[in-house]
Amino acid sequence: MKITNFWSSIDKINFILILILGLLGVLLSYSVNQNFLFINRHSIFYIFSLLIIILISQQTDKNIRRFSLFGFIVLLILLTCLFFFDYEVKGAKRWLKIYSFSFQPSEVIKPFFIVLSSWGIAQSIQGKKYFLATTFIFFIILITLVLMQPDLGMTILIASTFFCQLFIAGLPILLVIYGLLLIFSVSLFAYFFLDHVKSRIDSFFGNADTYQIDLSLLAFKSGGILGKGPGQGDLKEKIPDANTDFIFAVAGEELGLIFCLIILIIILSIVIKTLLKVLKVNNPYKIIAISGLICSFGLQSLINILSALGMIPTKGMTLPFVSYGGSSMLATSILFGFLLSLTNIKNNE
Repeated sequence: MKITNFWSSIDKINFILILILGLLGVLLSYSVNQNFLFINRHSIFYIFSLLIIILISQQTDKNIRRFSLFGFIVLLILLTCLFFFDYEVKGAKRWLKIYSFSFQPSEVIKPFFIVLSSWGIAQSIQGKKYFLATTFIFFIILITLVLMQPDLGMTILIASTFFCQLFIAGLPILLVIYGLLLIFSVSLFAYFFLDHVKSRIDSFFGNADTYQIDLSLLAFKSGGILGKGPGQGDLKEKIPDANTDFIFAVAGEELGLIFCLIILIIILSIVIKTLLKVLKVNNPYKIIAISGLICSFGLQSLINILSALGMIPTKGMTLPFVSYGGSSMLATSILFGFLLSLTNIKNNE
């Protein structure tokens, strides 16, 4: 692959925005922990992610679907295997422990499922109805495995993205209504039967400990407009999961309101630029896939930011390409790679 061919075929503006978003994450990883090994590891994740984005962005539509099918099957098996291991974090079985690394299959499986479900929905539009039934079966299997971990936030994200795809495809609105009812029912079930979900929702409404949210809001207040400076914040030492779930609060304290707005503008620009690109696409599969991928990215970003601001209950969800974590960065790089491939001018049909 020649670099000139890569640069001439991709959506250049989106690639630059993605590049900057990742660099901001590298900067914030240093703010959270000034240990060189930590920043070095995050930098390696970032460089590796860029290589994945570049490689995937040059693949054909057929190769993207083949890769997604293979990845989905492997990760579905790994999701099942989680329940046969004893490794738990805060009562949840979401990670596979590989030496000093933790791998979260439910995080990485999202872009693969979005591409496959888009293909299934597009085929059903063309009259192959059994594709839609098969897609729904895999969807139910996936969200069941994720909910059993338990991970309500990821379940809601996957389900919301899937029903967004159905809506974009123009399928009966009744299906979307059923989907919303399903999400609501799952949330109610989780509240009454999963203790950690109940505690998070109760804390949001002021009926339980609000330690995390209080510290997060205090971080934004103490940072002001310009922040205290990189590495100068105090609250990151006290906020649990500051480098992942509450990375936006760290940005608020150390780099200030302006830096937070820059992150928001970049995320919104990627979403808007991609949606504008969709308007020029005629292929139903590509329309559904691009819309689903950018919906997943946008929703996850929104959930993380609103959680840090105390506007919704905490979900334990990373800020894509900004939060520390190998699984999160791998998932986001695959997602961005798919987006750039589907909008690649070489793949226009």
